[in-house]
Amino acid sequence: MRLLATTLFLLVLAGQTIAAELKPFKATYAARFNGVSITATRELSGQEDNWRLDFDSSALFANIKEYSRFTSQDGLVTPRHYEYRRTGLGRDRATVLNFEPSKGLVFNVHNPERDLKDVPPNILDKVSYQMQLALDIAAGKKDLQYKIADGKKIRDYKFNQIGTETLKTPLGPVETIKVARVRDTESGRETTVWIAPQWNYALVKLIQREENGKRYQINLTKLSINGEKVTASQ
Repeated sequence: MRLLATTLFLLVLAGQTIAAELKPFKATYAARFNGVSITATRELSGQEDNWRLDFDSSALFANIKEYSRFTSQDGLVTPRHYEYRRTGLGRDRATVLNFEPSKGLVFNVHNPERDLKDVPPNILDKVSYQMQLALDIAAGKKDLQYKIADGKKIRDYKFNQIGTETLKTPLGPVETIKVARVRDTESGRETTVWIAPQWNYALVKLIQREENGKRYQINLTKLSINGEKVTASQ
């Protein structure tokens, strides 16, 4: 479940318009992980100077909740606060980060030894960068590289657009853009997502292939934008 959740919050891309404008949305996804059915939701709420993107995934007695608060101006996302909490799956875990990018600082609330200093001004967290990625794709940018605060490290994430494809969904057929994460050559993992421009760059499908050959897939089941239910005609 942790792997699926990581993949989900790595790549969920709903809520953007072609004009690179964020809009409130709620997306629901269905998947199976190791034979267990999983439901996950993403919800973007707020406005320009105070957005919040929430992730919630549950299966049996396990639950993962994660969110980021950030601002968005002129197509640029700036994180302010990030939280991750996992319960019911082994040892409970929690991470809380406060961002002060203008000072080059990221504070780890529960573990100050993991504070980050001298961070670049474009630093992002594991949730807010999803919005930046979608905004950049909507704006037609080709350089899809991001600096992500992750524990004691700043990690580099890179993506490539690899084509288009029409997919059948519970909401109807939709034209999508295929995007793949670029990994080190020695990595055996592959992550590919299909996002729908006409549905405000919502994630429609995701496939994750692991080094051991296992394959995981998630699919969009419901989507609303600005409180309006999305259908294939939109």
